[in-house]
Amino acid sequence: MESLFSDTAELRLMLAFESALATAQASMGVIPASVAETIKNCCAETDWDIESIKTQTLLAGNPAIPFVDQLRQRVRQKSPEAAQYVHQGATSQDVIDTALMSQLRQAIDQLKADLEELINQLTKLRQTYQHTPMMGRTLLQQALPITFGDKLAGWLSGLFRSTERLDRVRQECLVIQLGGPVGNGQSFGAHYRTICELMAAELDLGTTATAWHTQRDRLADLASTLGILNGSLGKLANDIILLMQTEVGEVREGAAEGKGGSSSMPHKRNPVTSTFMVAIAHRTPYLVASLLGAMNQPHERAAGAWHSEWPVIRELVKLTAANLHHANDLIRTLDVDTARMQQNLTTQP
Repeated sequence: MESLFSDTAELRLMLAFESALATAQASMGVIPASVAETIKNCCAETDWDIESIKTQTLLAGNPAIPFVDQLRQRVRQKSPEAAQYVHQGATSQDVIDTALMSQLRQAIDQLKADLEELINQLTKLRQTYQHTPMMGRTLLQQALPITFGDKLAGWLSGLFRSTERLDRVRQECLVIQLGGPVGNGQSFGAHYRTICELMAAELDLGTTATAWHTQRDRLADLASTLGILNGSLGKLANDIILLMQTEVGEVREGAAEGKGGSSSMPHKRNPVTSTFMVAIAHRTPYLVASLLGAMNQPHERAAGAWHSEWPVIRELVKLTAANLHHANDLIRTLDVDTARMQQNLTTQP
């Protein structure tokens, strides 16, 4: 996930945007085909001065401005005539938002795969322990008997719903951004809608009836979906921490050299992986709230609110990926003590 949100990856996706834009415009006769080919060839090159773009971003306010300058200079070296057509009709936010959507598309595909792996592991565990009796607990007190399969079914139900949510946001929220300077598409001329559709198809993104420069509900929807998923993972991990308590002892994290020890109490076997998961679940709601707060963006372009989204959505995605990684490791090596479950049933107060 780190490589997906690297500077190199982001630059590659910004180049893909400019290549797709020129190709779509040429197909509609807006720019000469030879010009589009020159721009496309330049976008395929790999020797870009990323450090210069990062330095100039501090002066320009966003990375698209120095990026487009570099691209235009490179195109000019090959064809002075073609340089004027680089980025034609587009604005900085078109490039940056579309690159972000492309990153999020790849990220969600990976998150979905990791979530499906976790669901498969839990499903197998449920099949193994579906009839294994254990004590149910309400308000942290022993209540009535359930099965370990019942508890696994509860964990699975929330994760199944998160799978459905990820599928929905993958379909509905990951869309191209293309509106031009004030978001109405007029800068692209009469073929605006067709250009949007051609670019979206090329970039494997959806299309929208209008640009969404200051309509950030899709990003907030996606963030909320990730927040809910992290909440479900945190609940699972918290249950395991409680089941690992010395006086309960019904499950344990898988053993590994140096894992779960105490610096002062060598007899302890502490939860580690599940602790990481709970910590992530405590962090992510505030990231979601930040993106919800950033929805308040004035007029046709925001100063600050849009920019505030950049590090937050990336951090949220990375933490979600880490949480799923920990969850898969936790369930893969989980040690279930059925004898202790039976003992706790017979020794209830």
